[in-house]
Amino acid sequence: MPSDRPWKLSVGLYVACVSALATLAFFYSFLFDPALHRAINPTGLLAFTALGLGLQHAEHKLAVSSVTGAISFIVYIAAVLVFGPTWGAAITGVSIGAVQAVRRNPAIKIVFNVAQHILAIIAGSFVYISLGGEFPPQSLDGVILPFFGFVLGFFTVNTVAVSGVVAVSDRRPFAEVWIKNTWSFALYDLAASAVSLAIVWLYAHTPLGVFGIAVVVLPILFIRHVYLINQQLQDTNRELLELMVKAIEARDPYTSGHSQRVSDVARVLAREIGLGFREVESIATAALLHDVGKIHEEYAPLLRKEGKLTEEEKRLMDSHAVRSAELVGTISNLRGPVERYVRHHHEDYDGSGYPDGLSGEEIPVGARIIAIADTADAMTTDRPYRNALTYDRVLSVLARFSWKQFDPRLVSAFRTSAEIRRMIESRLQSERRSGHVVAASGEQVIPLPSPHSSVSEPVAWKGPSRPAAIT
Repeated sequence: MPSDRPWKLSVGLYVACVSALATLAFFYSFLFDPALHRAINPTGLLAFTALGLGLQHAEHKLAVSSVTGAISFIVYIAAVLVFGPTWGAAITGVSIGAVQAVRRNPAIKIVFNVAQHILAIIAGSFVYISLGGEFPPQSLDGVILPFFGFVLGFFTVNTVAVSGVVAVSDRRPFAEVWIKNTWSFALYDLAASAVSLAIVWLYAHTPLGVFGIAVVVLPILFIRHVYLINQQLQDTNRELLELMVKAIEARDPYTSGHSQRVSDVARVLAREIGLGFREVESIATAALLHDVGKIHEEYAPLLRKEGKLTEEEKRLMDSHAVRSAELVGTISNLRGPVERYVRHHHEDYDGSGYPDGLSGEEIPVGARIIAIADTADAMTTDRPYRNALTYDRVLSVLARFSWKQFDPRLVSAFRTSAEIRRMIESRLQSERRSGHVVAASGEQVIPLPSPHSSVSEPVAWKGPSRPAAIT
């Protein structure tokens, strides 16, 4: 489509820039590489190249888009420490390029992956040399600091380059992609990189030479295999949870996709206030599952009912928060914070919510975040009793009920988040183009209480027929 061409061109431009930098860096390595003119053992050179080719097949999918990771970087770093940055970069480029060519990856991906790895290798090498590193290192005592600098430089350039191209191609914020793709594997990769030193030492300082590499690499392959199986199980569990949520939302056409959108907004809002990666992911998971109790059959007639709910039916509908938390608690790794976030996502900041009447800081921060994300999505979604509100109108409602229903600090973070604004306004524009009506911000649109609802509404819309609350 013509409208896609500028974006495709921007991806191509990004790859071209990375490739140009990698080319310049490679030629620059001829100037600062102290090992370049030293005699090279061809058998060792071939062995490291073959090992790099083999380990490149151990790659696996990461969490975002088409990014892949492998343990082959261990060999690339070791090759640099043994042969110097120029030969190390050459081994890296040949290994990655050959494997990806055999797999018939698109040319632009092959060029990018080769270029960004070479750029990362040479950047790390430059830091290593600047800190007094030798090729190969002669003692472990003198190599620790230079090696740490090498690894830090390598992974910084590698993760920034890869996250950048994913952000451009998927039109996602760079920070979101970088955090998601880096933090879940950072400790593992940093620890695994230390194996490079063992490979270098066995090759350069023991009689085993090339054969000594297998002593280190084979156990690592086994550990990586177990790690990948565990990652695949986690991915499968997440997909099953999302499938269950979609099955629940299928009962109510007005909440299709609601939980995933709430999860997306909650994740961003949690990051905006500076929470750590694990807590952010726990909140996003809780937001995805905040309505999971609706899977119980007693809620089905209420979701399908077109008229007003009776007082007894409203009490039953309000029980969904507790039922959701109970269901979440049956999964061992979701007990604790995720379970509490789900249970308390309808507590109000002034203590008037349910199920336990908590107030202020007594309410877990994840629950307070979900309350805002849940309400914002409700207000920006067409309902049977009103049209979707504009983003600016949502901001005014949230501000109006700060200190009452919502944590004012979180409302402020929501208001100042450019990423949340982009997410919501992009969806509203898409729905407007598809024929959905969005109420203008200047209109006096005060949502009337619905007979029953799957999502929360601001406290001002409470009353005898307060809408029932439903990552």
